Amino acid sequence: MSMQVQAPERGSVEVSSPVNLVGEVSHARPRKRKVRFTKSTGRAVDDGRRPCWLEDIPLEILAEILSYVPSPASVLALARCSKYFCNALVNNPSTTFIWRNARKRCCAYYYGTVLPEPTQNFTEASYAAFVFDGGNCEVCGKYTRRMYESFAIRARVCSRPKCKAAWAPQQLINVKFAEYPRYEVLRSWLPHPETFISSDAAMHVRKRDWQAAVDEYNKVLLEPDKMDEYLARKASLAKQLAAMLELSQKVSRFKSDWERSMAAVKTTNETHARSFALKEGWTAFEMIGTPTYGLLHRSKTAAIQVIHAKDFDLIRDQVDKEIVEHRERLERRKAEAAYQKRRDDVAAHYSLLKSDPKPEEVLPTLPEFRKLSVMKVLQGKARDSDDEGIGKELKNSKLVHELLADNLRQWREEARSALAGVLGFAGWKSASKNKLHPVDRLTARFVCKKCQSKGKGSERLDFVGACEHRCAGLDKRRRARETWSASLFEPDTKAIDTVNKIVALLGTTAEDPTSKAKVEQLGLKLLCTACSSPIAMNLEIAIRHCKRHDNPAFEVADQGDARLDAYTLCPIPTGLAARLIRRSSDREERDQKMYACRHCQQASRQVKERDSAPPVAAVAGAAPMEVVEESPTTLAEVADNEAKNPPAEDTACDPGASPSAAAHQSRQTASSEDSVDIATYKSDKKRVERQAKKLAKGKAYSFDGLRSHLKERHGISHIGDEDVYSPPILV
Repeated sequence: MSMQVQAPERGSVEVSSPVNLVGEVSHARPRKRKVRFTKSTGRAVDDGRRPCWLEDIPLEILAEILSYVPSPASVLALARCSKYFCNALVNNPSTTFIWRNARKRCCAYYYGTVLPEPTQNFTEASYAAFVFDGGNCEVCGKYTRRMYESFAIRARVCSRPKCKAAWAPQQLINVKFAEYPRYEVLRSWLPHPETFISSDAAMHVRKRDWQAAVDEYNKVLLEPDKMDEYLARKASLAKQLAAMLELSQKVSRFKSDWERSMAAVKTTNETHARSFALKEGWTAFEMIGTPTYGLLHRSKTAAIQVIHAKDFDLIRDQVDKEIVEHRERLERRKAEAAYQKRRDDVAAHYSLLKSDPKPEEVLPTLPEFRKLSVMKVLQGKARDSDDEGIGKELKNSKLVHELLADNLRQWREEARSALAGVLGFAGWKSASKNKLHPVDRLTARFVCKKCQSKGKGSERLDFVGACEHRCAGLDKRRRARETWSASLFEPDTKAIDTVNKIVALLGTTAEDPTSKAKVEQLGLKLLCTACSSPIAMNLEIAIRHCKRHDNPAFEVADQGDARLDAYTLCPIPTGLAARLIRRSSDREERDQKMYACRHCQQASRQVKERDSAPPVAAVAGAAPMEVVEESPTTLAEVADNEAKNPPAEDTACDPGASPSAAAHQSRQTASSEDSVDIATYKSDKKRVERQAKKLAKGKAYSFDGLRSHLKERHGISHIGDEDVYSPPILV
């Protein structure tokens, strides 16, 4: 029985039909390709591949070329390369001689065992696939290029010893007909592996084949009328089985000699490769790794052919050229790896400097740090033999430390001068110690023009931030080409005006060296009066906060201002808003309902103060009295004032009183003062607890919920630390 074959099982070649060369059906859909037809030849040309010039060779010349191949496996590989070769070699009866001649030339190299003639149920193409194809191992399921372990039952096992040892116990059963005399008739047509010795008393068969045959035979026994038809049908299978077993035994012997020959040829070719390489002054690894000799080595070994000296002499010059190119490429890789190691050492040293900088020192960005002269010399120096990098030099060399310090000092001076020019103080110089440098003042505020124009960053920068600024939204390649320059910045006029107003409230100027200390002492006493409810903040928050208002206005609160009481219980969470917005890893913290609105808190406080204000009583005949709104004071301040200014009756003494009476009166006064202090402390503590309970009852949001609330209720698009607080939780 002949077959027309088009599809492979698996390998390095592909065709489009779902039937493989062994006659098994594959249920996988064939992969579609986009093709176009040329006007001249009408042949389909694959757009996704380079043109195959072998297809333009006449069939007669192609047949002559294939007459030199050592086995049908080479013809099989070519037939699976395209539909054209499949139709020309497989489905064309006139090319059968190509397969037949290749089969006759196929023999084990060292043993001379030839491939036997196929039976009538095989075509030459399907017979080549039957013998030489690979497939999946029945034990581990992995693909293997080995031939069948048993050709009679078409069982395949990979070369791993574990799979070879486990295959027979898992897949085969030793049937002893003395135990099953009823089924002795099955032995005549049931296939069994040719590698196991079978006798009249027992034989090895597949477990699934034995179970299927027994089930079929038992069903026929239940219908005696069909027994004759069943035996006649199985008689033809028995005749085919005898021929198949004979062929399988011959192919199995060929396979054994073929595999031993392949192992011997592989060892011989590797020995010859080491000999050739040693003679030329190369290594075998280098020579086999070249495209030219590697192709020769692999193809000869796969075809079980030994490489001789005359084969190597033809390609010696080309192999030498490829080895030279390989060594040059290897040197470049080593140089690039060493250069990358030095760059990594510079980055590590930069991170070390940045992790613990001195207060007066400012560091440039990492790309600018690499451009310092000492860093350029260290990064670009010649590769050492040990390739240990420059980490030790950066850590231990005193000369490198001095040169780096000098480079950084020079860079800082240039940056200070350039950024002072951005602020409008180009060429500023002063001998006075009572005037700060323009970039050291509180009014040194900058904006990146590139980030602001693209809307990718609204960060407000001081001098340190401007020196360390890197534009947002750049990919890796653009960040590598990024260059820092003072021309990228412009003064933040709104922030500068706000700082000038605030330092004026403190009675100083931005150029005064004491202005920074006064601002630090101020703390959270700045109140934004442009908001609907006054919000307290410090200077850094005020610089960012002023962007919300067209006309920002601030005032400095007194120490006893009641508007600051809520900040004692619920302080401003510094850095919370920026951290939760930038980091997605804090999802659990964002989702917790533990954040409240500061604007609603202050608005509620204003309403309660207005509702609780006492009415002014009118007295008949009295002149109109001006109402003066007094700021509320805390109980602690009242107690403190009473302690400092006691009443007259407590401090006055009777001149005629005796000394003992005066001493007794002083003891009573001291006792009364202690009782007042204790009562004041208790009442103040109760007041704090009552206010904490009221705040704890306020509405709490998740962080994202609070952002939505601020945008919808208060029109605030960008949340800040001054907008949020955490209500106190009483345990």
